[in-house]
Amino acid sequence: MSDAPARALVVDDERMNREVIVANLRAAGFETVMAEDGVQAWGILQAHPGSFDVILLDRRMPRMNGMELLTRLKADDKLAHIPVIMQTAYAETEDVSEGIKAGAYYYLAKPLDRRLLLSVTEAAIADHQRRQRLADDLDKRTTALLLLEQGRFRFRTLEEGHTLAVALARSCPQARHLAAGLSEMFTNAVEHGNLGIDFDLKAELVAAKRWRQEIEARLDTPVGRSRSVEVLVDRHPDAIRFVIRDQGKGFDWRAYDDISPERAFATHGRGIALARRLAFASVEYNDQGNEVTCIVTGPNPEEPAYVICAEAPAITPDRPAAEAEETRLARSMQMELLPNPQVLAEAARRLGIQVSAHFEPSSSLGGDLWGMHVIDDNRLALWLADFSGHGLGAALNTFRLHTLVAQCTPLADMPGAFLAEINRRLTGLLPQGQYAAMTYGVIDLGADAFVYAAAAMPAPLFRHAGGGMARSGVERGDGSGLPLGLTQGATYVERNMRLTAGGILVLASDGLTDNPMTDGTRLGNSGMETLLAQTETTTPNSADSVLAPFLARVKRPLRDDLTVLCATIP
Repeated sequence: MSDAPARALVVDDERMNREVIVANLRAAGFETVMAEDGVQAWGILQAHPGSFDVILLDRRMPRMNGMELLTRLKADDKLAHIPVIMQTAYAETEDVSEGIKAGAYYYLAKPLDRRLLLSVTEAAIADHQRRQRLADDLDKRTTALLLLEQGRFRFRTLEEGHTLAVALARSCPQARHLAAGLSEMFTNAVEHGNLGIDFDLKAELVAAKRWRQEIEARLDTPVGRSRSVEVLVDRHPDAIRFVIRDQGKGFDWRAYDDISPERAFATHGRGIALARRLAFASVEYNDQGNEVTCIVTGPNPEEPAYVICAEAPAITPDRPAAEAEETRLARSMQMELLPNPQVLAEAARRLGIQVSAHFEPSSSLGGDLWGMHVIDDNRLALWLADFSGHGLGAALNTFRLHTLVAQCTPLADMPGAFLAEINRRLTGLLPQGQYAAMTYGVIDLGADAFVYAAAAMPAPLFRHAGGGMARSGVERGDGSGLPLGLTQGATYVERNMRLTAGGILVLASDGLTDNPMTDGTRLGNSGMETLLAQTETTTPNSADSVLAPFLARVKRPLRDDLTVLCATIP
């Protein structure tokens, strides 16, 4: 914080609550202003837009409730940057998820705990200040790189390549996808080019969870230390040209220019095709395959501050069919990220666990993604992620996550550490304001437990066969945790659910609780439990059979992506 005391706006319709919060904040050195409801708070903020460092906002209030005020805040350029802490007696996951999606990244449940009140308030302000400093630094770098006409860069490691990709992408501030596209090409130059790891070897390394270790080992050899990747940047009046040159012997790039049928079920090998489709106007390799030229198109050079990096040629009235085809291809590529039938069959054969899923985006492309892999003959890793937003931007983030999950397999049996590492890598990679919710867990048949960590997801549910220990035989976990991609050093708690033979474990995105029915109601958390409690456990269950009553009533088109995973325990 700066030398001046931080100033908080406390918005609550109950006088006692306001006074308790204000007394604790003032004792900790904060300056405070009080408002009795959203209408009064909005008037204060309009009159003094630059006066507050944080807002503590009650959810349930007369005249204008907390969610209505939050929506107004985030739509106002002068106020949208102020961190908001939602505080309510209704600390349900669906309330928290709704608040986070609307822009409130911090939550407190009543009755308030003084220690948590102060720590969360200080964290909200500190995180906001770090993001503001980062934004200022990125703005400066953007301005400088927009002045770049020609440049030559060298890097050796994947981490250096990632840093350079992010920096160079700032030369095209309109291109959200350019950093990911450059990163894919840089990774290919290091991994396949300089280090000589081909498609088949990578498949073996990923399966054995040794990909990252092999990269580091090869980088530490005399050859690895001597080789680098050269990047030439050349700005033209209507385009920016990136030439990426590695020091390897080259490869048959033609086999990877698109997704081939024989590789459709592979876990990797999509990077070049993805970069071509989503980031560059053209991608051209030399015959040998150790040099590639990537073109990003842009407008007249007289407007350098508004360089537009196109994902494809501009949409014109005679191009709707081409645009539809590209969207269809992108959706097909996204579907290929999901576990294929062979993966599901392996889990059933080795562990006896039957896994099924219902995956339904709200538009052609979605921000949900799920995955699984067998750790050993007793353990199965299962995960589900939900990115903020919809459409192409959210879909691109699922490709990013798919790559990161593969890179983090050494932590596969440690859910808390796994989420912390995914969060570390997403922070700084995701565009500002974007984030992901995620549950990652391990079904451990030896321990009869589901060991998991969560980041702002709906709570996992387990239906015990024949009733069980919880209400209606359904046990509810805890999906709370800071969303991924917002704070670099976030940690995630490992939790346990007891598993019993014949029971059903369910993981769901918030599309299950938030999508409205045809009558305008929503399923909500209690509805999820009722849905699962009514499921027959005496017959085999799939995700679609569990969801059948919901799917028959949900209003379409969906407002939010819907993904539900069901795992039946042997």
